[in-house]
Amino acid sequence: MRLLSGTALLCLALSAFAAAPPAKVPADWLKLIDQLGDDDSKIQDVASKKLEALGEDVLPALRRAGNTHDDVDARLRCKLLVTAIEKNEYREVRQFLGHTDGVHSLAVSPDGKRLVSGSWYANREPVARVWDVRTGKAVHELKVEQFGVHAVDFSPDGKRILTGGGDSTLRLWDASTGKKLKEITAPFVVLRARFLPDGKRAIASYRDKIAVWDLDTGKRGTTIETKIESVRDFALLPGGKRVVVVGTSPSVRLYDLEKAEEVHTFVGHDGWVTGVAVAPDGKRFVSGGHDRTARLWDVEKGEEVRQFKGHTGRVVGVAWSNDGRRIITTSDDKTARVWDVESGKLVQKLEGFTGDVTCAAFLPGDRFAVVGSYDKTVRLWKIRP
Repeated sequence: MRLLSGTALLCLALSAFAAAPPAKVPADWLKLIDQLGDDDSKIQDVASKKLEALGEDVLPALRRAGNTHDDVDARLRCKLLVTAIEKNEYREVRQFLGHTDGVHSLAVSPDGKRLVSGSWYANREPVARVWDVRTGKAVHELKVEQFGVHAVDFSPDGKRILTGGGDSTLRLWDASTGKKLKEITAPFVVLRARFLPDGKRAIASYRDKIAVWDLDTGKRGTTIETKIESVRDFALLPGGKRVVVVGTSPSVRLYDLEKAEEVHTFVGHDGWVTGVAVAPDGKRFVSGGHDRTARLWDVEKGEEVRQFKGHTGRVVGVAWSNDGRRIITTSDDKTARVWDVESGKLVQKLEGFTGDVTCAAFLPGDRFAVVGSYDKTVRLWKIRP
């Protein structure tokens, strides 16, 4: 049997590609594109606004029409719309409104359909709110006894929510109904709390300690004195056997939860370190501090890899994307910033907040992120790839 040459194979591949039919464009989109060439400028303007509102979904059709449409004016306006949509595509999508005090913490459900946010305590708003991510509407209010909700988290299966706050209590909630399932008393104000990977235990911080609780019995297990006066944040490595801890200290500390002992101290920040997030593969983590920097660290080597600089205020929170390519830093300069992990370059600046930006989380797929602020809002953003 005769073998085809490399050139012949390439020609066949190109002809097959050329013969492939373009994706079917909805009839109403085609009508709007045709109206871009209408003699009536009002019809042109209405069609243009409707197409721009469709966003990235309509981009392939606009690009094709910009090259092939019979009307010269329609081709030109299609190209202008492509530029406008691409420029404005990565922007704030919606706000989640309802908190009467600053948003201090948030978490996204594993399926990305729900969001829970907790409010700080200046005006004594004793509530966490559960939101529908798609609509931006509140689904449940998780009311506590007093003070603010400093910590929130979804269980690994998404069926329960954990909260902790100023009344020194951990609470477990049914995520689908908002019903309170259990209360566990902690020794002091809870500043951070998260589920362990097994979903049966939780880890929380108070004063200079981190401790593990059994959520069935309510009993406290492993407790570690961290050598940090006040633990402000922590992040678990994959598997939940090690935890990175930060707080009112310039040092970042790694602990072994099973052995209840320190593994390594990471030194480099100048001032408090109040945010930390671990890479999905557990090999690196990022910390954010009052020295206005976020720093990338190698877990095994114990070394700083690079810094992310640009904030004009303190970096108070950090979040890592699910694919490991991006991080978000939040700051009291009223912005959040998206960075490329490998290059350290700024990818996107999230602006428009009127208060300190405190927390952030990526949705599954990393195309969107939610960001919380002391301006009482949570905002959904489209993130650059």
